[in-house]
Amino acid sequence: MQGIRRRLLITGLAGLGLAGSFYAGVAYAADARLDAADQNVTKAIALLQAAENPGVKPPFGGHRLKAILFLKKAQSEIAKAKTYADNPPKKKDKHEKHEKHEKDDHHGKKK
Repeated sequence: MQGIRRRLLITGLAGLGLAGSFYAGVAYAADARLDAADQNVTKAIALLQAAENPGVKPPFGGHRLKAILFLKKAQSEIAKAKTYADNPPKKKDKHEKHEKHEKDDHHGKKK
């Protein structure tokens, strides 16, 4: 009976360890502050959209709309930053760099 409990405990701990490493490696590959920034931008957009400026056309002289557009662009850049952090470009090895230089003559022109 004690052997079964021991095996269940070991199996459970091993599974927990694997799950934890998977969760940490996949869910938090990019800096968590990027998620916080994205959430704050989403909140800022909602607040701007809810803001009222009665009787003025365009509302807030068009500046509110521009701010919303810039914030949406910021969200796009945050998403790109997260993608980049999760999939950084591969570094070229010395062999690839050497091959590129061989294709160029000594004046930097293509052969």
